[in-house]
Amino acid sequence: MLRSLYVQNLAVIERAELQFGPGLNVVTGETGAGKSLITGSLSLLAGARASSDTIRTGADTLVISGVFEPSGSDWRRLVEEAGVPAEGDELLVRREVTRAGRNRVFVNDHPVTLRLLSAVTRRLIRIFGQRDELGILSPELQRAWLDRSGGDPVAALVSSCGSAYEAYREAADRLERLSGDDRLRLERIDLLKFQTSEIDAAHLLAGEDEDLRAERQVLRHAEAIASALHQALALLSEDERAVDNRLAHAQRALQDIARWQAEAGDWADTLAEAATLVNDVTAELRSRAAGSDSDPRRLDRVEERLSVIERLTRKYGGSSSDVLEHGRRLAEELLELETADVRRDEVERQATACLAEYRARAESLSGTRRELGAALRRHVLRHLRDLALERAEFEVEMGCVPLPDSPLEVGGERVAFGRRGFDQVLYRFSANPGEALRPLSRVASGGELARLFLALQTAVRGAGPAAGSTLVFDEVDAGLGGAEAAIVGSKLKGLARGGQILAVTHLPQVASRGDRHLEVRKEVRAGRTRVDVHRLDDERRVEEVARMLAGEEITETARSAAEELLAGATTATGPLRS
Repeated sequence: MLRSLYVQNLAVIERAELQFGPGLNVVTGETGAGKSLITGSLSLLAGARASSDTIRTGADTLVISGVFEPSGSDWRRLVEEAGVPAEGDELLVRREVTRAGRNRVFVNDHPVTLRLLSAVTRRLIRIFGQRDELGILSPELQRAWLDRSGGDPVAALVSSCGSAYEAYREAADRLERLSGDDRLRLERIDLLKFQTSEIDAAHLLAGEDEDLRAERQVLRHAEAIASALHQALALLSEDERAVDNRLAHAQRALQDIARWQAEAGDWADTLAEAATLVNDVTAELRSRAAGSDSDPRRLDRVEERLSVIERLTRKYGGSSSDVLEHGRRLAEELLELETADVRRDEVERQATACLAEYRARAESLSGTRRELGAALRRHVLRHLRDLALERAEFEVEMGCVPLPDSPLEVGGERVAFGRRGFDQVLYRFSANPGEALRPLSRVASGGELARLFLALQTAVRGAGPAAGSTLVFDEVDAGLGGAEAAIVGSKLKGLARGGQILAVTHLPQVASRGDRHLEVRKEVRAGRTRVDVHRLDDERRVEEVARMLAGEEITETARSAAEELLAGATTATGPLRS
């Protein structure tokens, strides 16, 4: 979820800070007030191409930052792999664009690349309404939506298919190693023999390097340690005024007065306990001091041993334990290569069996997807009718990608395959009768695609909004009115349950459905145009919806209609069909 957005020096926006919440967040304002700048700023935050022309006149730097409350773990993995800490539940993203065209990008106040920014924000926000920002063109995402429409049973099928793929891939990799060029295999065997013998010859022990480094520190500072030990012994026991003697004198003095001062006996006992502790420490120090003399020969042996270990760790791993584990893996590979002739047939049978198991699971998944595709088509068409695309057509096309070298054959043709099966899913769409169904990448109208996305998301909403993503609709209701606009508002409201949607709208039927209402207002002050964004309270919201209903002159009738519209929006979510 997007918690807040800060914009500075974007076009006519000098400075604006927006706070968002869960559910449906609506953004309204008069025509030309700058509503599109809100989605424009989010596009820049999501990695869209920036131009210095968008910087406010008189300013040198454009700054946009957003605070997200992400869900899932993909974003965290990406951020941590880039060396950026990802602690807590919030993620701060900031982008700066200078007049000279320089881009600076920060995640959690750490500089990162624009590529990383795009990869992270793609998991946090999706913007619909401007063609170059549409995220539904990816075949992988179209397949993921189709799978999501099937809920947990299909997720289990996908997971099962993935497990079978991994098992086949492991067997196939082993077979490739065993079936490789004999010369290359023999060269690999020679290398493995050298490496394993080098590790074996060192006779490493797990954790040995850590113990030796600790001992080296002691040996290097033996003189300082011995001096400190002898000084402590002298103070505790060996001088005339040492601690043990003084404790004994104090104890006897207290015992002498115990018959007159009752507490003196307890004090004397406490000092006796302290004297026992001092004697114990003294004995330990005396033992250590006896063996603390400098031993240059032992230091040389430790240094030589550490040199051997550190040479191996530079080649094979970060510690002696890592080197031992690496040696174990090398020994396994060596045994496999040396027995290749014997094991090749066995591994080949295993790879064949794994591929057969994968094919069975992938074919089961493919059959389920075809059923889902037919159901998804029916649901999407219903929603498109509600969204004033009465004569639109939509279909889910499934096929395979030919790959001549593939070991998997489907329908007599060798095809590409992976963890999620061998299906390629492609959505085709036509908004008008007489037009051929086309892939989404070839549909001309961004507005039509935005409405198609709304229909798709609503059709698969059994799994909720796109996991972890804030969905942004830029005037998805353009060209609609009346009952159609009310249905759009209802669908947005329903889709926002359990997630977050930002909708820029000019229709009161949509604005009235919002859980949070932001107004964009343009003003001229001191000869400069400025755009401000305000969150509306209940009273001001009535005025804004009334303006959307009546225009510039707001009448009591318009206010009454606005109040009725807002009241109705709080008690119903409208017709949501699935």
